[in-house]
Amino acid sequence: MSFDYHSVAGDYQYRALHSGHPMQRFWHRGKLAMIDELLRPHLKADSRVLEVGCGAGNLLVQASAPGSYPIGLDLSLQALTFVRARLRELESDSEPIRGFACVQSVGETLPFADHTVDSAILSEVIEHLEAPQASIREATRVLRPGGRLLVTTPNYRSLWPLIEWTVDRLNMAPKMGGEQHISRFDPVSLMDLMRECGLHAEYFGTIYSLSPFASMLSPRLAMKQLAGELKRRSSLGMILVAVGVKA
Repeated sequence: MSFDYHSVAGDYQYRALHSGHPMQRFWHRGKLAMIDELLRPHLKADSRVLEVGCGAGNLLVQASAPGSYPIGLDLSLQALTFVRARLRELESDSEPIRGFACVQSVGETLPFADHTVDSAILSEVIEHLEAPQASIREATRVLRPGGRLLVTTPNYRSLWPLIEWTVDRLNMAPKMGGEQHISRFDPVSLMDLMRECGLHAEYFGTIYSLSPFASMLSPRLAMKQLAGELKRRSSLGMILVAVGVKA
């Protein structure tokens, strides 16, 4: 692993969501809408929700339904410390979660028994891995039958390579090309990987085709555009989105 993930602040994604550049704020806000559309409707009061590579916990917190048991897993202790504080706040909410866990580990060897998780999230994680199939298989292993795995990753058959190059040149985020992003996916290769790992595709599409650019004009317009992208399931967006169900 050439990139030092411990060098990234534990609250990086949280700050990007709340105080970043307008497009950066939308980029992170749009993923919350994705969770609401694709995962939250399937979560119940006793659901166990695992996010592998949780970072600052934006998606895990969004997926934490009242009465659920969220599990944040990351390599970074800084990130886990930040997520732990956020989940403690949810424990004292008016509709609290029923506990949580924060675990320092990697997705290739999850420290959980088979069939113990109802939903899992791997959001923009697999592109960082030399053997992404190992993390998909591990997430599938810990899912209960009928459980869902949500995977997102950059779409290298879209405008994403240009965006990645621009972000790296302007130092808008920790360097991605050639350092963080070492595995590349397109719609066909991600679908094949999910299928090989024993998952049935419940949803497959992309987000962030035009919506990030619309965010420069109007956040409301951008969110409307994003809702349409989620429904259209096209292959043109910069981020691939797949939900696989375990048989």
